Amino acid sequence: MRKKSIVFLLAGTMVLSLAGCAGSPENSVVKEKNLDKMLEQAENTGEEAASYDDVLEEVEGNYETYQTQFQNDSLRVKVDVDARVQVPEVNKLSVYRVSQKKISQEFLDSVRNALTDDVTYYEGRMQNARTKSVIAREIQERKDMIADLKAGKDGLDEESVQQYKSEYEQVLQELEAEYETAPDDVELTDYPSDNKIYSIEELCSRDPEDEFYKWEYSIHPDCEVYYGVSDAKDGSCHALFVQNSSDYGNCLRYMNSKYGYSMISSAVVEDDMELAVLKKEGEIPDFTEAGIDLGKTPELADKEPLTLSEEAARGQAEELMQKLNLTDYKCCESGIYSQMVGKEYDYYRDVYKFLYMRSMDGVFVDNSAGFKFVDEWRGDEYTKKAWGNEAVVIAVNDNGIVDFRYLTPLSVDETVVEKTGIKSFQDIKDTFEQMVVIENAVEGEDGTVSIEVTDVKLVYTRISEKDSFDTGLVVPVWDFEGRIIDEFGYEETRNILSINAIDGTVINRRLGY
Repeated sequence: MRKKSIVFLLAGTMVLSLAGCAGSPENSVVKEKNLDKMLEQAENTGEEAASYDDVLEEVEGNYETYQTQFQNDSLRVKVDVDARVQVPEVNKLSVYRVSQKKISQEFLDSVRNALTDDVTYYEGRMQNARTKSVIAREIQERKDMIADLKAGKDGLDEESVQQYKSEYEQVLQELEAEYETAPDDVELTDYPSDNKIYSIEELCSRDPEDEFYKWEYSIHPDCEVYYGVSDAKDGSCHALFVQNSSDYGNCLRYMNSKYGYSMISSAVVEDDMELAVLKKEGEIPDFTEAGIDLGKTPELADKEPLTLSEEAARGQAEELMQKLNLTDYKCCESGIYSQMVGKEYDYYRDVYKFLYMRSMDGVFVDNSAGFKFVDEWRGDEYTKKAWGNEAVVIAVNDNGIVDFRYLTPLSVDETVVEKTGIKSFQDIKDTFEQMVVIENAVEGEDGTVSIEVTDVKLVYTRISEKDSFDTGLVVPVWDFEGRIIDEFGYEETRNILSINAIDGTVINRRLGY
């Protein structure tokens, strides 16, 4: 369970690193965020309101390319814009009310039948059962750590040595007690799965001492889960996980590999396909680009070659989307990626990755600015919740579909405004030029932030009400994308700023509105 906790903490850290400025200084461009007022503006079709057709004509006539350079010396931000401005050619833009959609038993059955109709699943929790051999290894590791402390190998002062020694000895005692009652061995096939989704409360009541159930309950006690793994007798380790959680989102993850089971049962719903980096032709993948540094370079998984064409791989992905009736999603990104596999991530494989996003009115719902995360005290209660980004991700190699993720699906509940008015691009551009320096201002004494904007897109994004994780609105937004180099020299290619196309407010990526 220690590895799961580490992944959970890393995911939280990554979310925090995406956060924009928590507050805004006094400035005429900073607008109050009020969903009721925004909807009033959306419904305003008077002469003073711009229509979608007006903005399309404006962009095609004046802003197919948006170019400018400016800087703010006091805030130490430089901006260079040389961007394509992309407006979808559709009949209208609307506003929709949405909510989080649970993974149903019917959908789980459909995925299992479509991907692994001839595979028998067993209780996934037993794959990492704590047998005597597992605990004995941890006991020896703890003894080695105590010996290193005594020998002074850690270079700590005496007070720190005593503190760590006391902590290690306490854990050692707990492990030795656990060893006495642990089973000698566990046969996975003794624990067949009934392939049903259950509440974690019910599963804990069946086996209160099970580590997997205890961990899930401690993270989100009201969740529902399913976790199944195969016996790998067909040469592949299949794993299938479902989570319905009001705190951390709903998802289904499937993965198979010839190099062991990969851990897919993390509580936080990731944005995309975990531990994957874009393949650079002829180069060994650098996983530190994805924030993963294991202190080693994984070996190429030669049992999982990639020789089929992208067209053939896409055909498999599209066929699966049709079988699962996921017709509201369209592929918006594809390419060859490298993904770490195996229990200890000792190997990497190359795959075609296909990223699907919801398409509404012919417009992609890009939630890169709609991720909502709360981690704070609210009165006497501590609140930690996340509402992640909706996506479907499929990975294909010569072995077929080896990874499938259905992440944070939305239920489209209501059309709130059938045909919304939006602000002119001139207004949006002015807001961007004032707010991009404020949102990226250098807080320390040294350094300058450099921003290059390469793309500007009018898309849909989900935004949330301030105190609600139950519902949100899908609204049109302007996404400004490109490259940013912070004051420490760290470089990222990502969303730079998102502006609500209806009322011109800047969307805070941490808060999700």
